[in-house]
Amino acid sequence: MPRIVLSIIIVLAFVLPSARAGKEQQIELERAIQTRKIALENIQADLQEKKAIVKDLESQEKQHLGKLYAIDEQLNLNNQLINTIGKQISDINSLMSEKQIQLEINQKDLEYRQAFLNDRLVWIYKKSRFSETASALSATDLSQAARRLYMFSLLNRYDRNMITEIESLIVQIDYEKVDLQQQKKTTLELQAEKQRQLTTFKQNRLKRKGLIREVRAQKDIELKGIRQLNEDQERLSGIIETLLESQKILDTEAAEAFKNLKGKLLWPVKGKILRKFGKIKDKKYNTVISNPGIDINAEAGIKVVAASTGEAAYISWLRGYGSFVILDHGGGYYSLYAHLDDIFVEKGQFITAGEYIATVGETGSLSGPLLHFELRYGKEQLDPLPWLR
Repeated sequence: MPRIVLSIIIVLAFVLPSARAGKEQQIELERAIQTRKIALENIQADLQEKKAIVKDLESQEKQHLGKLYAIDEQLNLNNQLINTIGKQISDINSLMSEKQIQLEINQKDLEYRQAFLNDRLVWIYKKSRFSETASALSATDLSQAARRLYMFSLLNRYDRNMITEIESLIVQIDYEKVDLQQQKKTTLELQAEKQRQLTTFKQNRLKRKGLIREVRAQKDIELKGIRQLNEDQERLSGIIETLLESQKILDTEAAEAFKNLKGKLLWPVKGKILRKFGKIKDKKYNTVISNPGIDINAEAGIKVVAASTGEAAYISWLRGYGSFVILDHGGGYYSLYAHLDDIFVEKGQFITAGEYIATVGETGSLSGPLLHFELRYGKEQLDPLPWLR
């Protein structure tokens, strides 16, 4: 009898390796996937709206600039959608890996429990004459009889629990297999949608090239573009103001830390300065332009890096800026990167200094590919040159 008792104690104390860490990671991935699913739906809705605008403008031959801006905005949304789908596919693949590991753990657990239960049934069959009543009656005293009856009740309870757990594991494994198949199906659908968006993106890019040639041939349209830039500077100030309002208390330590980086920020791209900060007179049109940042000459497709560590606070499109990203560096300091093509980051993503955030493009630009770079402290426009290395 002592051997039986010892075996029971060992069995009851046995626990398979926990997959708690894996479960927590699965939950985080599922949250990210659900959040991004909503973002995808919003971008797709915006994209349908912009497609309708482009179609309407295409029927008006003289609306060259309007069509150009509408296509630019559509390109921006195409790009966001492609980027978001790519990240969604990556997260779903990671989730599937986690679920596959969990499935394998559960299958091994099931095999172990089934083998153990089978051994128990064989033992019960062989010892069928060794009933709990007979065991109690053969005890030397009442105390030993009580202990033997108690141990038999533990055995019975353990057997019932083992059967329940095996049934539960079988259900769980079936669910995990179905879930994995659904995740694979979702991934295939997203990959197909990504391919469709890439095709549309290429078509819109070609359409834009044709329009830009028409736009550049008309002086009045270029002047409208210059005026649009001035208007968008005001809109951008409003965006910064909204970002500042969302930070009820500015982090003075973060502000001081960023201030100490003056003269140490990374160049977002290497290239010749086309237009410096401040008021500039355009000789071609005899017009004064106020440049809130610097314009750096760079080939299309060149990767843009974050000038400093920060969070992607805003990703959008404005007529005079094209596709742009705003990084929040804390303490009220922001950097802006405009006329972008591919954007690699998502809103809310933490970015380290030197990390790639986008590629140079010409969205919103009538002067060809370039990078417009701004630095702001609150709504105050700062000359970026003294801040760069």
